[in-house]
Amino acid sequence: MKQAEDLLFWCISNVTELFNEVEHQSKDEIDRLRKFRTEINTYLDRREKELLGNIQKMKTEDESVLTELKTACELAKGGLADTRAELTSGDVSDNKRYVSARRAQKELQGAHHKIETMAGRMKARKYRFVKDADTERLLWSKMGLGSLDVAGEFVSFPDLSTVTWKQQTDIKARTSHDKFLCWITGSALISPGIFLLADNGNNCVKLVDVSTGTVTSRLHLPDKPWDVCVLPDDQAAVTLPDKSIIHLMSTKEVQLSYGKEIKASPDCRGIASYNNKLYVSYKSNPRIEVMTLDGHIISTFLKDDGKLLFHEPYYLTVSASTPPTLCVSDYSAHTVLQLTLEGKVLGEYRDKELSHPLSVLKVGPGQLLVCGRDSNNVMLLTERDGKMTEILGKKDGLTLPDSVSFCPYTRAIVAGMYDIDSLKVFNAN
Repeated sequence: MKQAEDLLFWCISNVTELFNEVEHQSKDEIDRLRKFRTEINTYLDRREKELLGNIQKMKTEDESVLTELKTACELAKGGLADTRAELTSGDVSDNKRYVSARRAQKELQGAHHKIETMAGRMKARKYRFVKDADTERLLWSKMGLGSLDVAGEFVSFPDLSTVTWKQQTDIKARTSHDKFLCWITGSALISPGIFLLADNGNNCVKLVDVSTGTVTSRLHLPDKPWDVCVLPDDQAAVTLPDKSIIHLMSTKEVQLSYGKEIKASPDCRGIASYNNKLYVSYKSNPRIEVMTLDGHIISTFLKDDGKLLFHEPYYLTVSASTPPTLCVSDYSAHTVLQLTLEGKVLGEYRDKELSHPLSVLKVGPGQLLVCGRDSNNVMLLTERDGKMTEILGKKDGLTLPDSVSFCPYTRAIVAGMYDIDSLKVFNAN
């Protein structure tokens, strides 16, 4: 009955998490759609303003020329009327009339010259608004704005407390471009069977395909990386502690390419992403910073009720439970700390079998994997009761493990170790 209750509790937790994923996905995609619609509206407003401005400019210029011509014509006409009146007046002597006639001849010649000159300028531009063909086609398109594509499905994580693990063939992480031993300090799943690795020993990040056991892409970095996390839209991030930067990169089509850099504080270590925010841990002045994808710091977790939270927070992960929580491994305190996303302590977990915890990873509802570096193991932490159970250890070939990742599609655990060129791979029986 106890086993059945535990399984049912796990099933309910899994369904609840999937509900949360569906809710968050709906909100995120609606936000993306409305953001795109706003961008379109802004673009159309700008183009309308530009075109209206062009129309007004042409109208003003043509009206200015025509007004000038009209004024010149009216002045010339007024001059001729004065001359006619002077020539036809009965009160003027013949001598004055003669002089006026001679002057009128010159004025008449000048008036004809002006008329000839003005005739060439007496015109205005004719224009019409021409619809943009691409925009007009958009009005007839049934796919305007975009479409809703099914990109995959949310995976129901297995209850790792009920499975046993079988060791697979090690994967060689070293490539011909590497000069030193590999030190995989961070890893993350980007797609089924494809893991992103931070190779601290060779100043690079790599993609490895567990199904083929090969490194499929390598990207050199300006310094030693520490941890990695996956971002939306085929993006990822890596921390470079000595350079005080977070480097963004593209993982599109399972190939790595450079993105922008985000300025960070010195000794940035662990990194996790949730709801378009980055959570970054720091070894120096131990804390966690919450920032936007542009590097703007939103909040900092340093203390709770006046007490310092961390000693050496090397890694962290976000658990999308209800409500979501932040779990941080504290290396020298030998603990895993659970916080709210506002930095309030919910729980502190430790076990005599866990020494110097490093990589911590959410693997399902209320379940985490934690690397014990000096205890040479991977522990399964159950948040509900705080219980830790060793699922992999020294007997399985683990020596100073630093990073751990899990693929729910292939049900595989991948572990990286200190100064070892290969990755340990284990599949659930």
